[in-house]
Parts: sequence; structure tokens; C-alpha cells
Amino acid sequence: MLMKSENISIFTRNLTKSYSEDKGIFNLNLEFCSGGLNLVIGKNGSGKSTLLKCIMKLVKYSGEIEKRKLRIGYAPEIFIMPDFQTVEEFLVNIGRIKGLGKKALMENSVDFFEFFNIEKYRNKMIRTLSNGTKQKVNLIQALIHEPKIVILDEPLVSLDFESQKRLLKYLTRLAKERLVIISTHNPEKFRSSLKRIYEIENGRVK
Repeated sequence: MLMKSENISIFTRNLTKSYSEDKGIFNLNLEFCSGGLNLVIGKNGSGKSTLLKCIMKLVKYSGEIEKRKLRIGYAPEIFIMPDFQTVEEFLVNIGRIKGLGKKALMENSVDFFEFFNIEKYRNKMIRTLSNGTKQKVNLIQALIHEPKIVILDEPLVSLDFESQKRLLKYLTRLAKERLVIISTHNPEKFRSSLKRIYEIENGRVK
């Protein structure tokens, strides 16, 4: 169930994370708002993932990021998960870390297992999963606690066509009521009319 609609925004001011003279992001002034999909596009190495990591405070940066203290769901492009846990064990641990009660955790996990059609993998070790199934688990851990801010780095990667189609529809609906930021190489797949596109080139807004 989606939460009651409210205006949620993230602002960046002169946001800079420099790895070298020409690698990183430089003086980005952006505004991301709820009410539609926020798509960050650009070539590999353009700075898309670095921008998302700054918003998540996973790397040090200069400049300012203004955002409210709300629940955030983040799915990086590559999520290193514990090989020797089952899918259910991993999600239970993640849910507890994110403050999700046992009842809500079980209800939400069942919903997402069905949504991504991975019920049969519930008790499988993560190390045995295909890349596509691992990506589904990555997305579930980002969404399971019903965050008001959702940040996804290349969420369509490794997903089969039907899963992509289902996820695209879900994210379009979600973005009407929550703040959704997505980095993607495939903006054309997000067919919603309610979308804003931010193109990054060489670490700067194009």
C-alpha cells in the first residue's frame, strides 16, 4: 500500500566529489522532487553512481545536500550480499536493521516474493542465485521497509522482460507519492509522462 502523498525534495548545491581532475562530479545544483520519476542518465563513468552515493553519504563530498530525515531505500548497481545466508535470512536481517517489525516484515517479504516471482528461492543460499534473482533481492531490500525516498542505481540490469515491465509500472505509480530517483541507461523504458531527466556528462549537468 502506498503512503499518503506529500511533497518531498532533495536539493544539491555545488555538490562536488572529485576522484581526479576529470573524474567525479563537479558543482552540481539539482532539485529532485516527488510527484514524478527523477531519471539520472549519462554514459558509464559520467558520475551517475557517484551522485547517488553522495546523496546516501557513502562517500565524502563538498557542497551541500539538503534532505529531510525520512526513510530511504537504496539499491546500488552492485550489492555484495552474504553468500552463506538464505534469501529469507538476509531480508529478515535487513528488515530488522531498518526497524521493520516482524509482522510487517513477513507481510512485505511475501508481497515482494510474489511480485518478483521468486517464492521458490526463499530458502536458497544467495551464492546459488543467478544475477537476475540477486538483482530482485537487491531491489526487495531497498523497498521492503516502505521508504519515502527510493534511490535505485540501474534497477533494470539483469532483470527479465516481465520483471522489468512489472517494476517499471510499480515505480511509475510509486513516484506519484514518494521521491524516486533512478540512474539508468534506458530512460526510454520509463514511459511515464511524469518524469524529469537529468543528464550528466563528465561529472556535470549537460
